[in-house]
Amino acid sequence: MLWMRVQRMQRIILASGSARRKEILELLGLEFEVVESGYNEDLIKTDDPVELVEELALQKALSVAKQNDDAIVIGGDTTVYVAGELVGKPTNKKDAERIIRLLSGTTHMVVTGVAVVDSLTGDQVVGHEEGWVRFRELTNEEIEKYVNSEVWRGFAGGYAIQGAAAPFVSEQTGSLSAIIGMPVVLITDLLEQMGVGVEVDPIELELEIKK
Repeated sequence: MLWMRVQRMQRIILASGSARRKEILELLGLEFEVVESGYNEDLIKTDDPVELVEELALQKALSVAKQNDDAIVIGGDTTVYVAGELVGKPTNKKDAERIIRLLSGTTHMVVTGVAVVDSLTGDQVVGHEEGWVRFRELTNEEIEKYVNSEVWRGFAGGYAIQGAAAPFVSEQTGSLSAIIGMPVVLITDLLEQMGVGVEVDPIELELEIKK
């Protein structure tokens, strides 16, 4: 039974406006609020995808924790890594086209970092999970149509694997929930380290998400 409620003492806050992260936390049975962090992602400078997503997830959680005295705050960040390049959210249509062309015909890594901060005690735990996605070779027409649709806005790598780019995917390995933006096994572990018990089996949920 996937939908079970979590017993908790503190408020839980998701420091992200991502609909994907919100949906996964709901599937885990969590009751939580959403407070977008507004953290300036350009403040973190690194070429290491793991270091980038973990630090951004932590800083987003910390920025919201500072505004809430007694809460468990969850932060997350996702990036795409391909051909030695960190690929975030496209800034405009030209950038989106460049990114989709870069991903066409390649296997790329998607990394999601997650941080959980207890604003009352200051305790914090951080981790990351990876997945891999292969895009088939895309035609110019497919790329142009996709870019013009503007569904790439707001997504690392310019796409959501379960969205309009799904037909581009020829193979997916590793954690699908990490690719979506909230790795279920990792977040369950981090929450339990912070005293929040999740009664949904994360492995079972991961399998459900893949269906």
